[in-house]
Amino acid sequence: MLPVMDFIIWTVLQEQPQEGSIPELWLKSKQRFKHSAFTTVIPEPVWDWIRKASVDILLDPQSANPDFIVSNDQKRVRVGKIIESKRDPRDGYRYNRASHKYDGWWCALGTQGFTEGRYYWEVGVEGKTDWRIGIARESAPRRGFMELNTSTGYWTLRMQVSGLKALTIPAVDIKVPEHLKKIGVYLDIEEGQLSFYDVVGRSHIYTFNDTFSEQVYPVFGTVETDKDLIIL
Repeated sequence: MLPVMDFIIWTVLQEQPQEGSIPELWLKSKQRFKHSAFTTVIPEPVWDWIRKASVDILLDPQSANPDFIVSNDQKRVRVGKIIESKRDPRDGYRYNRASHKYDGWWCALGTQGFTEGRYYWEVGVEGKTDWRIGIARESAPRRGFMELNTSTGYWTLRMQVSGLKALTIPAVDIKVPEHLKKIGVYLDIEEGQLSFYDVVGRSHIYTFNDTFSEQVYPVFGTVETDKDLIIL
């Protein structure tokens, strides 16, 4: 009942009608506070409004690390076999900066980039202990092992053995929701918000508030060889 009451009270307290729907205004207001200062569970009207922005995302094999196995339908990815390179992968970044392919970190981009509007997609992570999910700007580095965080044009959550982190500067530790199976990703370019949700629990995990000044692409990463990262 708490998220319902929060939504009703917030709606009633709006003194002046504003442009936009109530769910839209609630979302913009509440998610300025990242992950700790507002109701965790998303009210159903707001959740419905978020999911109306659903878009079909496909993995781009041309961007995928050579160790990746991308499914024929471009919806699933895992690592085939990690082979240690005899060279320093950072050399690849210095001398082949313009390449489209990741040759250090195990990542792949989505085929479609976004410059305006709002978008929502879901990623299956059930049983996985390693993944990276979020967006990357078009000019962000892809070669070698450069830092993939907000300073280099990546807005992502990163799950590792050490736990779940939002890769800001410095990184932010996030409590992992229990029985996490599906991650919802919601991007509103004009509002400068990228939010992550536990789909099953319909709860908010984290929001990046930033300015997306160039085209951004969904980005996906994992080092696991036995469990796919799945675009749902």
